[in-house]
Amino acid sequence: MKIQGSAFLWHQIRCMVAVLFMIGQGFESPNVIDLLLDTEMTPRKPQYIMAPEIPLVLQCCEFEGVRFICSIDAKQTLREHFEREYLSYKLQSAIFQEALLSVSSIENDNSVMKTRTKKKGTSHIPLLSRPTEPSYEERRARLDARIRTRE
Repeated sequence: MKIQGSAFLWHQIRCMVAVLFMIGQGFESPNVIDLLLDTEMTPRKPQYIMAPEIPLVLQCCEFEGVRFICSIDAKQTLREHFEREYLSYKLQSAIFQEALLSVSSIENDNSVMKTRTKKKGTSHIPLLSRPTEPSYEERRARLDARIRTRE
């Protein structure tokens, strides 16, 4: 998914993706998007867990009238940093791959006791039936009250 905007709102994107995942998994109807965007009908955001941040990548930033200058040394240092990070993650990936392979061999081992307990699954609660966060107006009123008490 590629999103282009005039501001990068990290958590807002994660919330959007979480709702899209629920729709994609069949837990929510696509029309829930219109309902959530209608602030008259849904003045408060339902509580739900945001989508993971790992795959979220800020790819490009552009600013009108601003020209960034980067020295050759800074570029080289950045490249070296990325190479070290890449090698570290590649090593971790290889370690986990070996761990997965060893678990696969355990599954084929007859000496291992094969008892499995079922995990208790949680049922999906529709977004519009969930507890909600305070509305913008409620948050603003609470903030204004705190500011007035400090004065």
